[in-house]
Amino acid sequence: MLGTLPYLRGQDFIRKPYKAYRHDWEHDHCAVCGVTLMEPGAEGKDILHEGYATTPGYQYGEDYEWVCAECFAASKDTMDWRDVTIV
Repeated sequence: MLGTLPYLRGQDFIRKPYKAYRHDWEHDHCAVCGVTLMEPGAEGKDILHEGYATTPGYQYGEDYEWVCAECFAASKDTMDWRDVTIV
């Protein structure tokens, strides 16, 4: 699946709670595995409330693309992703 994500190669990501991209946006999916990400408080099977989001430098902006923590860990080296989370 990573071969179909050239637009995410070399991107910076920040780990954070999920926040909808726009007010009319309800959820997103991990760009790698497709798991659902929703804002904290949303209930449901297999819903994550935190992940890695694109930064303001991404072509479509901050929080536009999301990757779950498991896929980020498994793919960061192959995809040249950088974790720029400030702790």
